[in-house]
Amino acid sequence: MATTVRAMTETTDLTGAGTFTSWDETPGWDSGAPVPRLAHALVAFSWTGGIEGTSTCHSVIHYQEEAAGVVVGLERVTGSVDGEPGEVVLRNEGTFGAEGVTIAWTVVAGSGTGALAGVTGGGYTAGPHAKEWTWRLGLAG
Repeated sequence: MATTVRAMTETTDLTGAGTFTSWDETPGWDSGAPVPRLAHALVAFSWTGGIEGTSTCHSVIHYQEEAAGVVVGLERVTGSVDGEPGEVVLRNEGTFGAEGVTIAWTVVAGSGTGALAGVTGGGYTAGPHAKEWTWRLGLAG
């Protein structure tokens, strides 16, 4: 009788601090356009903790009110885990408003390289006007 052996994949939680480093927003219409309206933002972050590195996110923002709405984007993370380099692209989806911002990340299939090849989803929640917050991702290994 044949026996099938399956390798168990273990997932480790990676956590750390994310810091907002720049924001360049371009309105989809005149900046004085009434809501609802669209905008595009190019946003940069630094990462510390389980991943040491930087990222750049291209986001589309739907302002449902002047300071509230939804955001979707693609974020390229370049960094290292335990000194080993890698890159990964995260798909962002979230909401923002008076309570802050909540972002959920999923990994763009096939985008991970090196130490970030096994990254799985996660996200973060940041308070209103926060410059730094705690992030969480998984790492299959």
